[in-house]
Amino acid sequence: MTKHWKSLFLAFASLALAAVLASPAFAERRVALVLGNAEYDHIARLKNPVNDAKDVAETLAKDLGFEVISLVNARKDQLDGALADFSRKAAGADVALFYYAGHGVQNEGKNYLLPTDIAVKDVADVEFKALDMDRVRLALSKSSGVNILILDACRNNPFDSLVTASRSVDGGMLPRGLERMSVAVNKGAKGILVAYAAAPHEVALDGAGRNSPFAEALLKNLKAPEVEIRRLFNLVSDDVARTTKGKQSPEISSRIYGDFYFLSPDEMAERAWQRASKSQDPADFRAVLASYPNSPRARDAQLRLDLFESVQRCNAEQKELDAIGPNDLPRLRAAAGRFACDAARKGAEALVAKAEEKERRELASCEADNKALAAVGAEDLAGLRAAAAKMTCADARRRAGEQLALLEQKEQRDRDICNADLAALRSVGRDDLPGLRAVAGRLACRAAIEEARPLVAALEAKERRDRETCDSERKAFAAVDPSDLPGMRAAVGRMTCAAALEGARFVLARLEEKEKRERDICDADRKALTGAGASDVAALKSAAARMRCEAARNDANLLIAELESKALRVEGQSCEAERKTVAGMGSDLLRLRAAALGLKCDAAREDAKIRVARLEEQETLARQTCDAERRSLQAKSDDLVALRAAVLATTCDDLRKDAKELVAALEKKQRLAKESCDADRKALEAKSGDLAGLRAAADGMSCESARADARRKIAELEGACAADRKSVADVDATSFDAQSRLGALRGRKFSCADARGDLDRALASVETRVREAQMQLKKLGCYASLANGRLDEPTKSAVAAYASKKGQAAPTRLTDELVAELQGQSEAVCPQQSAPIAAKPAETPVKDASREEIAPAAKPAKHNARRNEDEEPARPARAGKRHQLAEPVAPRRLRERAPVERPAQVARPAAPAPVAASAPAAAKPLSWSHNPGF
Repeated sequence: MTKHWKSLFLAFASLALAAVLASPAFAERRVALVLGNAEYDHIARLKNPVNDAKDVAETLAKDLGFEVISLVNARKDQLDGALADFSRKAAGADVALFYYAGHGVQNEGKNYLLPTDIAVKDVADVEFKALDMDRVRLALSKSSGVNILILDACRNNPFDSLVTASRSVDGGMLPRGLERMSVAVNKGAKGILVAYAAAPHEVALDGAGRNSPFAEALLKNLKAPEVEIRRLFNLVSDDVARTTKGKQSPEISSRIYGDFYFLSPDEMAERAWQRASKSQDPADFRAVLASYPNSPRARDAQLRLDLFESVQRCNAEQKELDAIGPNDLPRLRAAAGRFACDAARKGAEALVAKAEEKERRELASCEADNKALAAVGAEDLAGLRAAAAKMTCADARRRAGEQLALLEQKEQRDRDICNADLAALRSVGRDDLPGLRAVAGRLACRAAIEEARPLVAALEAKERRDRETCDSERKAFAAVDPSDLPGMRAAVGRMTCAAALEGARFVLARLEEKEKRERDICDADRKALTGAGASDVAALKSAAARMRCEAARNDANLLIAELESKALRVEGQSCEAERKTVAGMGSDLLRLRAAALGLKCDAAREDAKIRVARLEEQETLARQTCDAERRSLQAKSDDLVALRAAVLATTCDDLRKDAKELVAALEKKQRLAKESCDADRKALEAKSGDLAGLRAAADGMSCESARADARRKIAELEGACAADRKSVADVDATSFDAQSRLGALRGRKFSCADARGDLDRALASVETRVREAQMQLKKLGCYASLANGRLDEPTKSAVAAYASKKGQAAPTRLTDELVAELQGQSEAVCPQQSAPIAAKPAETPVKDASREEIAPAAKPAKHNARRNEDEEPARPARAGKRHQLAEPVAPRRLRERAPVERPAQVARPAAPAPVAASAPAAAKPLSWSHNPGF
């Protein structure tokens, strides 16, 4: 239920409360003192006074609107306290009633009521221990309205019961039963009625039920509607006489100005209205209109019916509104334009505003989500999942979900391929290089490839090491002089490569076999060498040419060399120079290669070849190192700290230069990113309180962290803005304190311009409505000040005066309907004229009180009641059924427009003092009896 709907029910409750407070039942104050004594300590106990007093008190309080003081079985001090309390409450009351059930006596013309703790020995006990009825009359006289005195006590000798109860009474003359009291009207009062349960010297009957015949008849007729009080007690007398078959005759004495009803027609209408006002059924209000069409409450019932119809219409429109989805913007707009109920229309307008705001937010959210989705890489599954988790736009979330599904399917396919590749890879032996190479050539999974690569590389490295070992061993074996069989045998013993070992053993065996043959040849050749001349170079050369033994030939050659050394010395010096030249070239690979081609000396040429081979090997190793370091740098191209550490660890000069350039570029990139974030944060701080500016700034930001801060601040400002707008919307613009509450919000610092705009519009709307009402009230004569648009006290008083003249309760809200009602008035409602002056009633003669107070003989109740009616003084003219005096008649137009209320009571002339009764004769013993019906 919307706040407007709640306001409608609050208005409904306020109207009902105003109606109750304006009813006659609240306008007239009625007080009563009800006493019932039965449990006497020293006098005969009675049967029914407690029941009678309780039932009468309940009827007066529950059905007749009396404020009741009730007391049963009261001692003397309790009676005094209750009477004092009653006297205070009776002051200024419209009706004061005293009811007593119990023992009562009189002495020397005074009546007394007996408390339960009295012990009667003589007249002094009665005078000082009983309750003097004059004090009761004094308490009643405090009321300026109608006084009612009901004595439910016997009027015969009270001391016969003492004798009957075997209780002795010592000393002098004893009192008699109650005497008839004066019915003189106090000054300023509206009259008095005194009712006795039985005639003088008459005994009342107990009856067979809960109550005595008099109490039963009284309770029955008190609730009779629209019965005037004198007629009511006549009916009581008739019922008692009929019930007791004439054995008991109540006596009624009255002097009341005008008519008095316990339940008048207006009060019956008021009671019907009170019952209906607690109902939610329109039929109850139609019943009030049908039964009391001319009562003051007829208009209230009609207003309530109109309100019910309005509520029903609002209920129907509210149900229709509830049936519309909160996101069905076209239907909500149509409903807002069609609804007649203000609350439903405002609720629809609020829903339209919320739906439009939601639509705007969704569009902005979709735009932001689409941008975030476009910024994610096509293969970035983790980034896509993170972006989708933050998305609020359904369309963007759907698109992200489709991309996620495709990527997840691809990931699953890749996972299946990897599982198959890994299974195939792991099925091959770890030392099966051909098998691993074959499987690795078929792999598509990166993880499997990464796992296979080190395995293949390790096996290839092992194979390469083995091959290098074999090559090295072969070279070492080959480097051994074939003639050095011990050296060759040692080289074979050191070999680990099976292939090289096998070849070496084969070669060694051949060499050993060859050595044996050569040994034989060498022996023969040495014999031939010995036969040649030691200084004959030609013979030596000829013998050496024929020699098949290397050793013998070497010996021959040595001899020849010695002979030729002298000739070769010059040539040896030239070769040493070339070797020095090769050594002087150092690590210059190009010069060494060129020099190796032009050297004449074999030794120098061999030195150059060795140096070239060593430098080429170093160059290859350096190139491999640079390639490895370059791959490492590429893997760390986005990590500045790791890149700086790699630069320090790089041994390749060319690569170190490239790495430094990478470090500089990455540092520049991070510096630019930090400067961009700093600029975005400065822009964010500059627009910290500007919601629109923050949204615009967030769209243009390139720094992700600054954009996140902007989104958070936007969300906070949107929440604060919504709270500010709600604080304005929560103020009821039609209440009398709307301007003060809205004005108090002016000093508040709002989070957005929309809230300030709502406040300004609300204030302008209230001021316009107040100014229109002031202008119309001025035309109607109810407002004399300037139309300033402020709902001040003169304006509130003018609205209250208008409502009073229209017979309405003073409103507490200035609604558009009230302004429309004011604008619909064409005649002056509050003319400046003096109030009419009430005319004094003509004085009427009053009969002799002494004649009125003479106790008649016991007669049937009807004759007794008729005689009492004859004894009433002449009544002044009355304006209605209630005890009212004639008033001057106002013009018809004013009477039609005047609010319905009880006419003011006009002061009546003081009643003539009653003629003093003659002094009573000497007291005579009388018979005692108990309370009627006890």
